[in-house]
Amino acid sequence: MPLVLLQNAVPSCNLSYLAAAFAVSWVVFFAYVFFVTRKQQDLSREILQLRHTMEQSGAGDG
Repeated sequence: MPLVLLQNAVPSCNLSYLAAAFAVSWVVFFAYVFFVTRKQQDLSREILQLRHTMEQSGAGDG
């Protein structure tokens, strides 16, 4: 069984596509984290407002 060396298995022209896909995936990941964090902050703010409203109306007594 002969040994075959794969010197050109990954041509250099495809490396730019790999780098672009890698960069795009990181951008998508950070955008997702940004929007999830923003949504979580909005929900936390809304919870605080609801608690404040309940305390003002006296509904939070028990």
